[in-house]
Amino acid sequence: MNNPKNILLITTDQQSATMLSCAGNPDLNTPNIDSLAADGIRFEKAYAAQPLCGPQRCSWYTGLMPHQHGITFNVDDIEIETDQMMGQIFRDAGYSTGFSGKWHVNVPTQDKARHGFDWMNNIRCNGADEGIAPDFKRFLNENDNRPFLFSASFNNPHNICEGSRGWPFPDGNPGMIENLDQLPPLPGNFGVPQNEPSVIREVQGLYQNGIYPIAKWDETRWRLHRWYYCRLTEIVDRRIGDLLQILRESELLNDTLIVFTSDHGEGNAHHQWIQKQVLYDEAARVPFLLSQPGSELEHNDTRQLVNSGIDLIPTLCGLAQIECPIHLDGQDWSRILDDPELPDQRDYLVVETEFCTFNKPLGYMGRAVRTSRYKYMVYSVGENREFFADMENDPGETENLVGNPNHLEELERHRTLLRNYIVEKDDIFPMDLIGP
Repeated sequence: MNNPKNILLITTDQQSATMLSCAGNPDLNTPNIDSLAADGIRFEKAYAAQPLCGPQRCSWYTGLMPHQHGITFNVDDIEIETDQMMGQIFRDAGYSTGFSGKWHVNVPTQDKARHGFDWMNNIRCNGADEGIAPDFKRFLNENDNRPFLFSASFNNPHNICEGSRGWPFPDGNPGMIENLDQLPPLPGNFGVPQNEPSVIREVQGLYQNGIYPIAKWDETRWRLHRWYYCRLTEIVDRRIGDLLQILRESELLNDTLIVFTSDHGEGNAHHQWIQKQVLYDEAARVPFLLSQPGSELEHNDTRQLVNSGIDLIPTLCGLAQIECPIHLDGQDWSRILDDPELPDQRDYLVVETEFCTFNKPLGYMGRAVRTSRYKYMVYSVGENREFFADMENDPGETENLVGNPNHLEELERHRTLLRNYIVEKDDIFPMDLIGP
């Protein structure tokens, strides 16, 4: 790595790991994000710390798991339990720090001494996307030649939530399809798995006329949802292209390292689910790219296990070659730009969830353990609370292997991993709910 000093952090909202044309998705075209992958590393097994906006974003900017920083559901009137945050770390290292777009972090934006972003503008959840590129250009013009960290925080393709409820699209209208035959097909794992944890459909049923308005959807409506999701992703890809063009025009592209990720994914009709919160891969697995413009890496993809919530700050610090706070135990992935064949850095990761509606938790928690081949999920309530999948042979998570004698040893190993994690990390998930 040539050690460019500048860091551009690009984030989207609700973009699944598969929603990239460079990931092999034939239903959309994302040339600008693809260009980032071509100049760097795409992590195929990156997961959110929690597949929900507020908790994951608080993890990004603190480096802590949700149960550690205290925000385990979307809530406005609780502040995070930490004093050292991303912007502060970089500001204290001499960086100019800027932020534009969706905040959704439980620290007041005016408390710059705490979050550390000295330059902030256009802070809102909806309608901010078109202003991010102009903000970035103004930030660069006002910068005093110091190295910079700029966080460009896009809302799309989160507008799929508004679209599913029949509301206007606040960050760009995707238009209407003229030929329904061109709608994406239903996914191969559209069906609900046998012996699925019952809490998933319980939550869905509570809000089928609000948050999850799918009760009367036919096949065409499901496929239209998938079409809208593709178009919204393409809209935000074009916005990202605007950022890259600004770097070119400023002659800063080759002096800037770029990190791209999303806070969580979207059900997108897989398992007949829309939106987030569940532990299935479509909601929990996210894109995570490290890009070094101008490089010619021969191995652009890796299957290292990444927890994007707690790994982001250590990785940014590694890219900038500044000291990372010792209390953070996430992984620094900057080394992989110099060594794409880096040995596996972690044996497993944990994903958290707590089902909620707006500002109101339901009291239903869940945890997932992801290893190189398997994924174990357990929820705190309901029947069939556990789900165990062989991700190598069943990446769509269609078959629950709990109770299958051929996988009993691996199932128990994953249960033990979670029990040990709960003890080591002082997690709040009840240990006695792990297992039959």
